Amino acid sequence: MTEHRLGINPGFLTKHQLGLVGLEQSNSKKLLTEIDALPWVDRVWLKAEKQTIKIAYEASHHSIDELIAIVEKHGASIKDSWWSQTKLGWQRQTDENIKNNAKHEPHCCNKVPSGNKHR
Repeated sequence: MTEHRLGINPGFLTKHQLGLVGLEQSNSKKLLTEIDALPWVDRVWLKAEKQTIKIAYEASHHSIDELIAIVEKHGASIKDSWWSQTKLGWQRQTDENIKNNAKHEPHCCNKVPSGNKHR
C-alpha cells in the first residue's frame, strides 16, 4: 500500500512529468519548495540534470496550468517542442476529466429498489 499525504484522495491523484528549460540551481530549490507546500500536492520530484519535474497531485483541486504558472514565476519554462505540447494537451484533458468526475453525484446507489421484491 502506498502512503499519501493527509487529505489526498488516491482516486483523484494524477502524476505529470514536464520537461523544463531555464532550470538552474538558484531557482530550482525555491520552485520545488513552493510546489511541495501546496495543499493536495502529494509529491514532487525534480531532476535538475535532466531538466524535468514530476508532480503527483490531486487533480480535483489543482490543474497543470497552475503548476506551470509557478514554474514560470521562478524563471523556468516548459519545453517548446511538439512532443511537450502534445503531452501538455493530454495532461490538461486528464485534469479536466478528474475534476469533472470529482463533481459528479451518482443518481443511483445501485441497490435493489425496496418494495419491488420478486418471488
